[in-house]
Amino acid sequence: MPSRLSLIHVTHEASEQIGGIGAVLEGMITSPVYQEAVGRTLLVGPSFDHLDRPAEERLGAESEVLYSSIDNIDRAQIGNRLRPIEWAFEVAMVYGRRTFRTPSGDRTGTAEILLIDVFRMSRTRLDVFKSRLWQHFGLDCMRYEGDWGFEEYVRLAEPAFHAALALLRPEELPAVLLSHEFMGLPAAFKSILDGQQEVRTAFHAHECSTARRIVEQHPGHDLRFYNALDEGRRLNLTVGTVFGDQSDSFRHALVSRAHVCDAILAVGKRVADEMHFLDRHFDHHHIDLVHNGIPAQRVTVAEKEAARARLGDWAEGVVGWRPDLLMTHVTRPVVSKGIWRDLEVCHELDRTLSAEGRRGLLVILTTAGGTRRAQDVASMKEEYGWPLDHREGYPDLVGPEIDIARDVAAFNTNHSAIRAVLVNQFGWSGEAVGWPALEMNMATLRVATDVEFGMATYEPFGISPLEPLAAGAICVISSVCGCSNFVEEASPGGHENVISADYTRWEGPRDLDRILALGGRERGRIERDVAKEIAARLLAIVPRDAAQRAQRLAAGQAIVARLGWDEVLRKHMLPTLRAIVARGSA
Repeated sequence: MPSRLSLIHVTHEASEQIGGIGAVLEGMITSPVYQEAVGRTLLVGPSFDHLDRPAEERLGAESEVLYSSIDNIDRAQIGNRLRPIEWAFEVAMVYGRRTFRTPSGDRTGTAEILLIDVFRMSRTRLDVFKSRLWQHFGLDCMRYEGDWGFEEYVRLAEPAFHAALALLRPEELPAVLLSHEFMGLPAAFKSILDGQQEVRTAFHAHECSTARRIVEQHPGHDLRFYNALDEGRRLNLTVGTVFGDQSDSFRHALVSRAHVCDAILAVGKRVADEMHFLDRHFDHHHIDLVHNGIPAQRVTVAEKEAARARLGDWAEGVVGWRPDLLMTHVTRPVVSKGIWRDLEVCHELDRTLSAEGRRGLLVILTTAGGTRRAQDVASMKEEYGWPLDHREGYPDLVGPEIDIARDVAAFNTNHSAIRAVLVNQFGWSGEAVGWPALEMNMATLRVATDVEFGMATYEPFGISPLEPLAAGAICVISSVCGCSNFVEEASPGGHENVISADYTRWEGPRDLDRILALGGRERGRIERDVAKEIAARLLAIVPRDAAQRAQRLAAGQAIVARLGWDEVLRKHMLPTLRAIVARGSA
């Protein structure tokens, strides 16, 4: 057994941060606890569009290319190990190092990166591998191979496995391959088939894809799903029995077979419940609860007030006044984020704020169209007052942004004390949000806010809703969010800066058929009741002056120290990984 762990992370965010998994990798790799325990970190993923980039940019920002068969680069003298694999599978590889850096810049870490171009992979070898997946795991690859989201990661599996073993030294084995979500499971299956002496496998469940799909697609959302899950588990039923056959989804087909891995890590208690609900094979599989770490940024009172001043300048330019109460929601524009719930809470707040002569601003930062160019932002601002007003069609509203903008416009028509603004942009620089003269970034928005909303219908953990906690924000999350368990663990009985909203409470019949009949009408009624409760709690605790903001800041700083990656790694993740290495080596 090696003295330090060797970890192979298979992920779609190997070379750049796209979403939550990238934030998780950043938090891990920059932690001194991780760096002390892990000797080698290899991130493996498909090449995506990186073949269109210049040679030195193929591995993303802050990276160094050490090997690239595409560019005839071999600075690390490893071509003799990787080229035979490339020839055998008819793939191309790019390998190097990448620097990870926390947003505050106080922590850094490095990892090795391996990207593989699998587009022209050997069909003969691929068909043999797919046949083995059917024979050993009952995975019908032919059913899903028309979906590149499935096909790409099946193609990645074998060359990734062989390349990882070629890069690692014998004394660094056995390694642990972590499948981050469904993407790494084909590689895990390959390791189980052919590499159990060299590689242990762990499925890192950042969500349960099957649960997300069911929650998002039915108007009953979380109310229906979680009550049905609890009743179904009480009756020893599985998801297929309760909600019908899910095998049309390749994600379900992969994740429902994750029980073959040596370990399963779930980011939240509800995710563990959802995994157990997938298949009876999970009944006998212990699922380790490994929460995500929350950034523990140091924020001073002066920094808080300076950020509020800059946001006030921006707000004055957009809506014509400086808000007394700043509310934000930084998120993706998907139905599971429950953005309409923000507006329902603001509806309940509006009358009281109006009576008190105070004003509130809700900033919804989300994008379905990526980063808008500075010249497009300037043009939209000049032509029709973006981001307060919008037009359908790129460079403005696209996809799910359209419905969000309509909801925001309807809200603004009927409320006087609170204005909602949809900023359909990526990032928060002054240039990105229409005021290039203002020196701002994402940290400015996070530090300035008084309230961060995150009342999702499905949120396996939710790093983003708690990010402003360190800056003293009141974070409003839903009870199904995995981070609610983490806060409870760090602060038994709850924390004054965190409000957990229960949208799943159902006091009606517990009969499963009745629960499955719950729809939008019942959910809407409960949402209105919860909105009243949340608004009342917010009005009782939101800071009204600098002194009260300083108190909230002190409370936030006190708890985030117990929610960081160092504690998560030390107490939860690393013991699990060491255990499966030791178990297999005994």
